[in-house]
Amino acid sequence: MAETDILVTRETKRSFGLARGTMAILMLGLPFLGRQRIRVTTERVIVEEGFWTKTRDDVEVFRIRDVVSKQAFWHRLLGIGDVIIKATEGRTDESHVLRGVPDPVAVSEAIRTAWNASARPRTSTNLD
Repeated sequence: MAETDILVTRETKRSFGLARGTMAILMLGLPFLGRQRIRVTTERVIVEEGFWTKTRDDVEVFRIRDVVSKQAFWHRLLGIGDVIIKATEGRTDESHVLRGVPDPVAVSEAIRTAWNASARPRTSTNLD
């Protein structure tokens, strides 16, 4: 089965809060440089971020253990939030935070749907 896209966000709208945001804008518009690009497929969640140094982090869907969406009051006003993906890599647990995601509940549901599809055993149509 080929890998297909479930959800793609080009740029997240990271919010630093009022005080930090004002300070960051005064320092050459830095909030706009650290945005994340998120892609959820049937097999993995891909997070790319950075401006001068690009970082790409792939989380295999079958390694995901839990997905949490989090919205502070300030984020609810802006229509954004954070999605926290808890995954297992070998013997250690990892947390991946997707910051400033538009409609974080829909994103967490898309990830959960991909996880459920990969976790369910595929049944064969050839029954004896």
